[in-house]
Amino acid sequence: MTETALQWNRVTFAVPHGFWMRSKIIIYDMDLSVPAGTVMGLVGPNGAGKTTTIKLGAGLLRPQTGQVLIKERLSTEAGARACLGLLTETQYIYPHLRLKEWLIMLAGLSGVKGGKRTRRVNEVLELLDLTGQANQMMHTLSKGQIQRAGLAQALIHEPAILLLDEPMSGLDPYWRYRVQKILLDFKSEGGTILFSSHILVDVERLSDQVALLEEGRLLWTGRLADLQRRITGYEVICQTRQPEVLANLAYNGKMESQPKGGWLFSILATQKKELLQLASADTITLESLRPVQEEIEEVLFGFTSGSTRMTS
Repeated sequence: MTETALQWNRVTFAVPHGFWMRSKIIIYDMDLSVPAGTVMGLVGPNGAGKTTTIKLGAGLLRPQTGQVLIKERLSTEAGARACLGLLTETQYIYPHLRLKEWLIMLAGLSGVKGGKRTRRVNEVLELLDLTGQANQMMHTLSKGQIQRAGLAQALIHEPAILLLDEPMSGLDPYWRYRVQKILLDFKSEGGTILFSSHILVDVERLSDQVALLEEGRLLWTGRLADLQRRITGYEVICQTRQPEVLANLAYNGKMESQPKGGWLFSILATQKKELLQLASADTITLESLRPVQEEIEEVLFGFTSGSTRMTS
């Protein structure tokens, strides 16, 4: 039986709001489980409750009703949180400390002492390619370097579970790739990850499971592969001696000649029959017909308008 690393059991969380300080519910009756050794991505529009869910998981917030458990212990217990590494969306830095000093301080607060502390600081600096910035004052670091420093502090005490709020924020494409590799290596060594992101390509690459939130409600959990993505068109490569016959088919009339002859263009899904008729009449020779699926954003956020399409 798979161990559960994190669990939200019928969790509701609210805050005082407005002039009369009436209770405003942020998370509604959430049931969510993250199996050990897996990656779960939290997605949803701004204000959906992703950050609050992570803070509840880290024990920084206490639910009004229900329980949040870390390996079957209440998340608000200090001992339960010892196995967590947390990356917040905004890094809380000491601007006039050097990066290495900041990491040494946080390692000590996480219980890493003596020679191991120095070794771990050097290891995470190297892992995140920050060795050259070790003696820089933190206020001089770029946004991307601060983000990588935040991941370094989350990893420094070798946690079993990572809670990451927008871990790719401020990273360029190269470092998004590098961080993805670091996180997948962490998972391959038995680690568990819960992370939020608005970059759905990252969610698709990293996640075993996805949880979709909207206005504090958990709408769906599952694998992105279980979502049925509608075919919106086709990318076509073909040969023809009559390129003019393709003009009415090509989307927006755009056609690209290919280095070895032939044409590359796109068609709508409804035009597939017409294209195949040209091929059967030997007017064109098809070399490639690749379906183009709707974007994952369209599928996921279609849930918010009630179109919950899933494969059987």
